[in-house]
Amino acid sequence: MQAVERVVDGTDGRIRLISGYQGKLHDVIGTALEYADNLVNQIPGAIEVSSRTFATDPYVNAFFSDTRDLQSIFSHSSEIREFMEDSHHWETSRCCALLCMQMSEKTVLGMELAGDILKKDVLQVAVNFSDHHIYSPAPTERETREGLKHCLFEGLVTNTLERIIRLRLENRRLQTQRQILQARLRESRYSLDRQENLAGDGSGRRHEIEDARLKLRKMDAQAGATLPANPQASLDQVISVFSHPEGFVQIRQHAIRINRMCIKVDTDDPLAGNDLKLTEVAIGGEAPRVVALANFPRDEIQRHPGLPAKGLNIPGRLI
Repeated sequence: MQAVERVVDGTDGRIRLISGYQGKLHDVIGTALEYADNLVNQIPGAIEVSSRTFATDPYVNAFFSDTRDLQSIFSHSSEIREFMEDSHHWETSRCCALLCMQMSEKTVLGMELAGDILKKDVLQVAVNFSDHHIYSPAPTERETREGLKHCLFEGLVTNTLERIIRLRLENRRLQTQRQILQARLRESRYSLDRQENLAGDGSGRRHEIEDARLKLRKMDAQAGATLPANPQASLDQVISVFSHPEGFVQIRQHAIRINRMCIKVDTDDPLAGNDLKLTEVAIGGEAPRVVALANFPRDEIQRHPGLPAKGLNIPGRLI
């Protein structure tokens, strides 16, 4: 029931006013937790991301332009710095984290070797990985996976809260507009009564009254089609999101074959390129991003103010 209470705390505490709310939420939240577990378990095992593996690991070679780029991205990550600066982790030689990137493809002109002939101005597809982000650093891969499952769960809570807030705002907007129209209707009726008492022409005021009545009828119909902003509506939103977590986050794998210059190749020659099995995650309406679990050694981190110097000697450089 702890997960149920966390969802209620993070969305709408008024749900507790509904009799049996825990029983109504128990199964759907359990379904979402199982989905998050399965999703994170689909991410392949961690790769070592370091200057030592840049030349040997095809994934590291593809994800970063060079070793300086690699070290800079991890060293400037606020989450990595916070992890390494934490006194509890000073003795930790490496951390595992989720590396998240945007993958793009672009048609370029390049050179291609066909037998003994070097062809120029050949149309090629270049693959690029950019906008790197790092999440959930932890001492071990297991702890990183647990952190990612927690992040997905919290993402579902946040998504539900956003839907509940939109519901409340829409109800508030309709109520405000209705109050304005009712005030306008009362004013028009009052003015019409005054004009009729003075034997004036009240056709303009009658038109205003009819227009206000028509808008009120339309607004009442719209309000009837809008969910009420009450505890039951909030409970329904929680059930809707958590019973279908795949509507919030999805994962898929696909393979590409590229050479060390990150150019797509279609030959079966093992010397021409490497097969990369990529994992993409799509959250909400955002574009899918490539993810990978990465082990990053402490001795690869570039000097940053406040970072403990212990164990930070990179070969060939004193930092």
